[in-house]
Amino acid sequence: MDRLGWVRRHYAESAEALDPDAFVEGLSDDVRMSRGTAVIVGREEVRKAVEQMGAAGLFAIRHDISGLWEPEPGVVIAEASVTYRFETEETPAVPVMSVFRWRGEEVADLRVYMDGARGPQRAS
Repeated sequence: MDRLGWVRRHYAESAEALDPDAFVEGLSDDVRMSRGTAVIVGREEVRKAVEQMGAAGLFAIRHDISGLWEPEPGVVIAEASVTYRFETEETPAVPVMSVFRWRGEEVADLRVYMDGARGPQRAS
């Protein structure tokens, strides 16, 4: 399996379009996704969270990848700048690191590290 390619496609296709079904494709049924203190467990819960972001006015999430590594089998680290596009505005880019851990052919753990003070913030 080309895990680096999977991460590129995941960022480019599912997040860019904010497509809930595409976003959860390749995630395990019991995936654990965390960002800061927020933890979501389960593919369906992740799909619901992506739907809620869309319902809140988020149109797309663009990741500009600056580094992509597979330091050991089944683990990919992605360094990127992320921009959140709402229906009427775009946020400034924020640096982010994501760690993807596979179990077999599916992502079982996704950890997102971002400066919570820097994004995503909508302009007032």
